[in-house]
Amino acid sequence: MGHELLRYRPEHYLEALHQLGGRASLSALARVVGVKPSTARKMVLYLQGEGLVEYRGRGGVLLTEAGRARVEYLDRIHSSLAEFFKAIGVEEELAESEAEKLEHVIDPRVVERLAAVAQLLKSLKALCGR
Repeated sequence: MGHELLRYRPEHYLEALHQLGGRASLSALARVVGVKPSTARKMVLYLQGEGLVEYRGRGGVLLTEAGRARVEYLDRIHSSLAEFFKAIGVEEELAESEAEKLEHVIDPRVVERLAAVAQLLKSLKALCGR
């Protein structure tokens, strides 16, 4: 799908940990992300250095408040992008897939503009009775 090239980004580990309830073993996290535990450990240590997770060895990996905030931020970007794509007629599955890829690399200022355009398009459709 094209997303495989981006799956090792730090944000994907945060999203996976969030999907696992905010706490998981290193092996469970590695399984969800699709990497070896040794690779996941390196990223977890990096994320811990950034204050986004807490690594407790056998106690697993815990998403911090800062990590939760980053996931929520990414979710908002994803939603804005997906809504824009849908507003311009992109089918839902493709809109979601493309939003997932772009949410990690797009400038937030561009997302703000796209969200504004999506709202305008929704308003216009409502006025036209569509």
